[in-house]
Amino acid sequence: MSSNQPAREAGENPPGLLHEDFACGVLVVDSRERIAACTPEAAALLRLDAEKLRGAPIDSLPLQLAKIIREAATSRKCVTNREILLDDAAPLRANAFPLKSEIVVVLDHFSKASTHEQTMRRLDQLASLGALSAGMAHEIKNGMVAIKTFVELLLEKNQDAELNEVVGRELKRIDGLATQMLRLASPRQAAFATVQVHPLLDHSLRLVQHQISGKLISIQRDYKAAPDTIHGDEYQLQQAFMNLLFNAIEAMGTNGELAIATETTEGRQLKIQIRDTGAGIAPENIGRLFEPFFTTKKNGTGLGLAISQRIVNEHGGAISAKSEVNKGSTFTILLPATVSL
Repeated sequence: MSSNQPAREAGENPPGLLHEDFACGVLVVDSRERIAACTPEAAALLRLDAEKLRGAPIDSLPLQLAKIIREAATSRKCVTNREILLDDAAPLRANAFPLKSEIVVVLDHFSKASTHEQTMRRLDQLASLGALSAGMAHEIKNGMVAIKTFVELLLEKNQDAELNEVVGRELKRIDGLATQMLRLASPRQAAFATVQVHPLLDHSLRLVQHQISGKLISIQRDYKAAPDTIHGDEYQLQQAFMNLLFNAIEAMGTNGELAIATETTEGRQLKIQIRDTGAGIAPENIGRLFEPFFTTKKNGTGLGLAISQRIVNEHGGAISAKSEVNKGSTFTILLPATVSL
């Protein structure tokens, strides 16, 4: 939605989601901090003119409400059950839900909060669907790296049989992701089976080899895990590994070192460590690395590490990070090891 859309006639109801199923008031704020839509109920609760609000900056709203909207936009997290006081009027309750590029604000009388739990759950589901869609797009972008590599090498030499196999495998993964996007309401279940981690790590490294060689980055492998098998979804684990490898490569300049090590802990956990000699991460950012939409990159999505953490957690594991500015970062994944078949 955009404030550039033609204004609706006075009294005309916003379409679909904004009016049809809500007895409370709803505002939609776009990425430019302008009010893209406002239901008559929201305007009435705020004692403002709905027509004048559409397209206006959020500073036209009460100060408390503007702060709540900015908080949701900055943190990319839902802000719920906030009380707003308007002079002599009864207090209002505000809930702000970040979608992909907009903030949906739901207003009602604070005393009626319990009557709108179903509405809140529905909006929370919409926010989750938006994050999932963005996550799928992020992974499709990662998969396309293999195709790009294939095309570039094909221009330099004849068709490579091994690379042909790699691209075929990646195309299959992309097709699976695209199918999942079409089934957002019921995402595909992970296909768990016995997975060998060392070959999977090597395959992931082959997919980013073009970027590594372009930066003259050296690779150090130290595979000590025995066995190196886990019970999991091979394609999902590859997504997690590649997200970490991409981050490591982006963090390094030329002549860096990328180290991948594995070992089996005493508690029968398979430990995987990916270490780089890059710029490192500021101490104040370490605690937020796995938050969705948090990024320090100029054009980053802030989804790669959040997706990796979700995948690792779904495999019964854990992921952590340690870093020192100007010295590099180490990401550690712990997964339950299994006996090789």
